[in-house]
Amino acid sequence: MINTTGNRQASPGSVLSVTDGARMNANDVQLLFVHLQTSLVAGSRTVSAEALVKAATALAEVGAVLGLPMTFAVVPGRGDLIPGLAAHATGADTFPRHAASPFLDAATVAALGTHGRRILVVAGFATEVAVLHTSLDGMAAGYAVQVPVDAVGGLSGRTEPAALGQIERAGGVLTSVHGLASRLAPDFAAQPGADVLAILQALQPA
Repeated sequence: MINTTGNRQASPGSVLSVTDGARMNANDVQLLFVHLQTSLVAGSRTVSAEALVKAATALAEVGAVLGLPMTFAVVPGRGDLIPGLAAHATGADTFPRHAASPFLDAATVAALGTHGRRILVVAGFATEVAVLHTSLDGMAAGYAVQVPVDAVGGLSGRTEPAALGQIERAGGVLTSVHGLASRLAPDFAAQPGADVLAILQALQPA
């Protein structure tokens, strides 16, 4: 059961498994973008800001094609969301708060719970703070967390692996935008897979 109170009360054994075959049910998935604002992602040191923006934008585009609910946690006073996310965000799904984790904000917790989707995909900056705390809190609340590593940015090459390792040891799944999208829509010969494939192809480096 998903805990919508935002408290870290779930036991480690309650983390949900998503290793149930090659395909994921899109109806079980929602996206949470954390602190992906232009002024913040400029501080990424483990991936270029350009590459991070491109991957996060592709993830949002896949979400739009598949009808995945999206939630945006932002830091007040730190400027706009990156353009690729701003195109999908509204006042109803964007939550400002000065906190390491959006699970400390009751409104965000309630919004996530409203969707009734157990798999929470977390993208954001910085990996060592926002992504780490969001992932751990999400799992504590009963979500099965997946982190596409190309859609997160870290503060250094020494500290990001520690954060990702902590997420994985707690039960989170490390993946990629390509891996996640192709599990959600693996049939590229039909819709929505054909549209997803086009998004992934555009994400490939030149």
